[in-house]
Amino acid sequence: MADRGRGVPQVELPVACTLGVGDGVARMRGWQALAEKAPPRARRTDNRLEVRWHLDADGAIELDLLAAAERECCSFLSWTVTRAGTDSILTVTADPNRPGDVATIAALFAAS
Repeated sequence: MADRGRGVPQVELPVACTLGVGDGVARMRGWQALAEKAPPRARRTDNRLEVRWHLDADGAIELDLLAAAERECCSFLSWTVTRAGTDSILTVTADPNRPGDVATIAALFAAS
């Protein structure tokens, strides 16, 4: 994603995503707001992305809502939210035969 100089990122959505560009910008703002509450830690392996946050109860609800919204527009990926102690964990999984499908999402979280 690139900044257009107005604080609004240019969103490049995966080909199979059903969001419109304007909707994509709004969704990105939601993810950015969550990252401002608690910086995410992301890791990608093959067709799987794991993103962890240390979130309060409100932040955990926001994560649940964002993941639910992503399930609808990007159903070619699996979006799962779990809890481990004080961490909220988002796991995004692509078809094993299409590991690149998770690459765009991983890049948004700067996954290593």
